[in-house]
Amino acid sequence: MAARTSAQTIVTARSGRLRTAQRLQIDDQADAPSLRPFFGYYGGKWRDALRHYPQPEYPQIIEPFAGSAGYALRYHDRNVTLCELDPVIAAVWGYLIRVKPREILAIPDLKTDCTIDDLKVCEEAKWLVGFWLNRAAASPRRSPSKWMREGIRPGSFWGTRVRETIAQQVEAIRHWKIYHCSFEECPNSSAGATWFVDPPYQVAGKHYRFGSDGIDYDFLARWCRTRTGQVIVCENAGASWLPFSDLGDVKTTRTDRRSAEVVWLSSRMAKM
Repeated sequence: MAARTSAQTIVTARSGRLRTAQRLQIDDQADAPSLRPFFGYYGGKWRDALRHYPQPEYPQIIEPFAGSAGYALRYHDRNVTLCELDPVIAAVWGYLIRVKPREILAIPDLKTDCTIDDLKVCEEAKWLVGFWLNRAAASPRRSPSKWMREGIRPGSFWGTRVRETIAQQVEAIRHWKIYHCSFEECPNSSAGATWFVDPPYQVAGKHYRFGSDGIDYDFLARWCRTRTGQVIVCENAGASWLPFSDLGDVKTTRTDRRSAEVVWLSSRMAKM
């Protein structure tokens, strides 16, 4: 019994040193200023990441439902891994990770009576522009929205300001990794990571190409509970596949519309 207790003490001490080292690494790592979104996306968390969700506790951030990676953009100098089942979004991220700033600057404006098919650029660049033709869409649009056509908030749509912002930022995500895969195929991290899990919401997530109808939420709940490290799971009020806690009403891209958000944090597992 004494030998077993001694062994347990050694393991506990080693685990404690590992956690302490990870915390020290985080404490010593001064996060760079946030990047702005590379493209708008329905349900994106960039606006609320700093206000409502805890800071990452690990050097690595994994977003298994990447979307526009709003949380990772707030801590972009961490080791970021994105996983995305939608091939268009995965391709856009792959393009952004490798593209040169001058290539972004060379993408022309889109006339209000044209579509992205009129652009003489690669398909990924067309999709990138398409995300900027309408606010927070779930997929790239082919033609400008009414707001863009009428010149309402021009800085929010594809043009000089957006093009220059993206060109200034692409060098900052060279170390990011993108995997075109579903969440269950997302590479795990034996050393632990901060998992920001923002799936299509169980009830409201039917607007996506790969939406809530294709997700087994009981399986997703078990998967979230078995990740190594810090797990942050986003959902909408009324979801019950995890014991969520109220987060607050957050602003949406639609005028006078708010969303009742809830969250589940792995650090609460022992209390559940």
